[in-house]
Amino acid sequence: MLARTGKILEEHNASLPNYEVRFNKKVRGGTAGANIQPSSGKTVHGVLYKVEEGAMRSLDRYEGVPEHYRRIEVQVTPEGGQPVPAQIYIASKLEKGLRPSPAYLQAMLDGAGEHNLPASYIGEIKSAAGAA
Repeated sequence: MLARTGKILEEHNASLPNYEVRFNKKVRGGTAGANIQPSSGKTVHGVLYKVEEGAMRSLDRYEGVPEHYRRIEVQVTPEGGQPVPAQIYIASKLEKGLRPSPAYLQAMLDGAGEHNLPASYIGEIKSAAGAA
């Protein structure tokens, strides 16, 4: 994240209720990239970063807004805190039947472990990837 945004002002583990992780965004090579989509009763866990406004423009370019992703505002809850507004990226074009590359999935799992995301959520990532 640091390479894409420059300075990170704050970093907190956080949760996004009523969304789930999916692998339905086609990326180079025909494999899947991670995406999140609304899903009642599910929760996405991740890391909330506070960055400078200019960093968001850089992230938009990196993520391919608006062709590949759209950025929307949601309410996330930092660990031990109250809900706050946050920006997330949602894939613009979805495909069924995709699987992430082993290296991509491992990078996600490594990041989840490094940030001490819940073990049950790491299991959900594996399941969504078809690797459970």
